[in-house]
Amino acid sequence: MSIKKTSIFLLCVAILLTLFSCIDSGITQPETTITPPDTTIYNSNPDMNGEFFDAVLVNRNPDCRAYATDANNGDYGSSMILDLSNGISNAVSDVHIDLVIASNWNASAYNYGSVTLTNDPELATHCRMTSNMIPNHDFGVPVTGPNGDGWVKAIDHSDIEVTYIPVNPVRTNWPTDTPRNPPRFDFDGILLNGVGISMDSGFCYNPGVTTGPQHQQSNEAGNTSGCGPQNSWFELPAYTIWHHDAENMAAVFDSYFAHGYEGTYHYHALTHPLQEDTDQTQPPANDDGSPVIGFAPDGFPIYGHWFIDENNQLVKAESGYETYTTNSRTPIATALHGTPPTLWDIENNPDDFDSDFGLEMGRYEEDWYFAGTGNLDECNGAYDVNGNYGYYITDKYPFTPPCTFGARNPSFGKKSPTI
Repeated sequence: MSIKKTSIFLLCVAILLTLFSCIDSGITQPETTITPPDTTIYNSNPDMNGEFFDAVLVNRNPDCRAYATDANNGDYGSSMILDLSNGISNAVSDVHIDLVIASNWNASAYNYGSVTLTNDPELATHCRMTSNMIPNHDFGVPVTGPNGDGWVKAIDHSDIEVTYIPVNPVRTNWPTDTPRNPPRFDFDGILLNGVGISMDSGFCYNPGVTTGPQHQQSNEAGNTSGCGPQNSWFELPAYTIWHHDAENMAAVFDSYFAHGYEGTYHYHALTHPLQEDTDQTQPPANDDGSPVIGFAPDGFPIYGHWFIDENNQLVKAESGYETYTTNSRTPIATALHGTPPTLWDIENNPDDFDSDFGLEMGRYEEDWYFAGTGNLDECNGAYDVNGNYGYYITDKYPFTPPCTFGARNPSFGKKSPTI
């Protein structure tokens, strides 16, 4: 036996003798934490056999490729869905995720000019999601207004969205806001059920509008729809999640805080799609964090309300935004329609405003600032116990990720459909 082999043999014997000695003496050996390979960290979503209706997902894998190659083979569709906007009881959600090599962005078509399918996850540059944007749950409200001319529009079931999710997102230190350019859609994310998230509001303070289409007339609170990027004082569509008693909201939503704009169904906030119905108030039954329910435009995942943080504690995602504490709103010099009054203004300075309905601080996007008081960054993101970065859903502004820390993929923008 060589000297090298003899030394290794003697070292092994010494280690074994030490171990037996500790066991005999009753000394407890320290536990060794072994990080399992990635394939065993996560629970894969179950095989739904093409029926994801009201599905409860479990997988927290941050890699979109896991959802293109799981037991569902990328098929996240379902059927027999009730669409109240059209009175349809057998709607179909058509969603498929596959792996592609994509290049040569074609801006005018909101698509890539060169796309090659691949079965090799190592070669894929993107997960491609193709969907008709019909959710995996009953949805919608009856269309309002004469001849369907109200804000809530019937949903176009032939609308197709092709979204490319980057497979290797890189987090930077500089957040990028979602563009606001209606009627073009610039989604803040897309769920695994194929429906987009639209954080930006199309509603703003504009009192005194009494002519034109019904949905563009001012309501009692002085707010109206159809507000483009040149406006200020954007009313938060999902504000009633935070303030349940809010009155005279301009937006009309179904129970999932979603509606149809120009025929495209989309979420303005998230409560429980693809999760347990109780995700807003209590963690998942498996004592893990909330599952991946979708992806942001930079390729990082979007989770529900819960995660196991870097201190190995199961916590609820808490927004770091707060409202200003002043009695009145600070005027914005470029605001087209003045400054919305607060309740204090209506009581103390009623003659200074065109509206006689005071709205508490927090009703408008401009009422909030990032104070860092929660456990999320300004894009509603955080790292979990596995070191994975992702965005989370909150019941306080901004509700969904309003920005990204990675490069935004342009396919998350789309033109409104023609219906």
